[in-house]
Amino acid sequence: MTAKTDHRRFRVEPLAPVIRHVVFPIWVLRDHPGYYRHLREFQKTQFLRGSELRDLQLRKLRALLEHAYANCPYYRRRVDEAHIPPSAVSCLEDFQKFPILTKHDIQDDGLLMLATNIPASQRVRNQTGGSTGSPLQFYVDKERFASRTASTTRHNLWTGLRPGDWCASLWGARLDQVIEPGLKDWLKNVLLYRLLELNTSRIDASDWEGFVTKLRKYRPRYMIAYAQSAVKLAQYVQQHNLEDLSFDSIITTAEVLLPENRKLLEETFGAQVFNRYGCRELSVIASECEHHQMHVNADALLVEIIADEKQDGCGRIVITDLLNYSMPLIRYDICDVGAWATEQSCACGRGLPILREVRGRTTDFIVLRDGTHISGPSLTLVIADMPDVRQVQLVQVALDRVTIRVVPGKGYGDATRGELHKRLNLYLQNQAQLTIKEVQNIEVGLSGKYRFVINESDGAASVAPNIGSGQVRARD
Repeated sequence: MTAKTDHRRFRVEPLAPVIRHVVFPIWVLRDHPGYYRHLREFQKTQFLRGSELRDLQLRKLRALLEHAYANCPYYRRRVDEAHIPPSAVSCLEDFQKFPILTKHDIQDDGLLMLATNIPASQRVRNQTGGSTGSPLQFYVDKERFASRTASTTRHNLWTGLRPGDWCASLWGARLDQVIEPGLKDWLKNVLLYRLLELNTSRIDASDWEGFVTKLRKYRPRYMIAYAQSAVKLAQYVQQHNLEDLSFDSIITTAEVLLPENRKLLEETFGAQVFNRYGCRELSVIASECEHHQMHVNADALLVEIIADEKQDGCGRIVITDLLNYSMPLIRYDICDVGAWATEQSCACGRGLPILREVRGRTTDFIVLRDGTHISGPSLTLVIADMPDVRQVQLVQVALDRVTIRVVPGKGYGDATRGELHKRLNLYLQNQAQLTIKEVQNIEVGLSGKYRFVINESDGAASVAPNIGSGQVRARD
């Protein structure tokens, strides 16, 4: 089914130019004063050719390494142990001798990674559960937030999305974000971000109906969504023969976008689909251009793929943030697997390198007996602020049974188990029995990618095809 074009889809938004040219500039100049400088630079450097881009990366890398060695105790120790001083890095190939940074390294020594010459007032603490299930706390300097915002704007522009345009956000959220936002948050969304937030952390039939009602009211031309949540919205739309919902562009992220799912979204909503790859620690890593090539954000990040010839050129993705000085992430293994494209030229004219694929971030939904679907990405945030939990994985073995595999961290004990039960039961709502199983490590799947949620329930399969139909029944 191809969605019919609704006449309100292209209606004029009188407030959009005001937000784009007045409200948004005032906001970024106040909160991110370096934004426009970074945006102008990114708009130029995206068209650098191969050798020019590598020279730019090397200059930024050398400056970062010298800063980290001089001001971060962790990196000073690691560099001395490896006998690779920053001065020894005369080309990008030399950099491959540097030790790789793991999530466990950040968990154990994160405070030693903080730059002593950057005051606490100039950095912001952030955290993520991540698709690897390992909770992390990290810091980003305020200047880096300005460049991140500029980088995101650049990638949004590739899809047609500009500041001031309404955009539906089909997104999983933290438990404390499920409640209705206050007036201040509502005004910020309406007058600045123009986001129509559709929370997919827990979804049942009434939620999908409510989403459709809001989409019809606001008629956003754009949508950014967890890939699997967008697919389930498309399934709901098709099952109910809704022909009046459409978008110009859909940005999918957080999970692997399969070819058949891209086709489903395009046919259902009459939209171009732009896949995006990123993480909270690094923001946008790569995005599709208008020719749907996945360009790496290489003027802000140095991306390496430690390829394995046995895996068709795929390998571990290791990334260095070239612009975050308050807590440098140098050769950071983000626990994803990917591969470079064989052809590195694109009709769009950009010189940014191209990824062939990213294998990973495939997350299942936990499906409850009443048909509620709980997204895996939203659950990654449940344990984000629990340092006594090193890693977790949820396995749904039946509609009424979920096992959580836990790799204990420092201080793990009965209180931790009680907190895990408390937090997860808010999602499960006593419809599934939760069992905690402590393990020494959690293995990756055959694809080389760790999966945060695995659904092994046969009963769940009978529910999934009819999500949100209002007639969902679980098999006994």
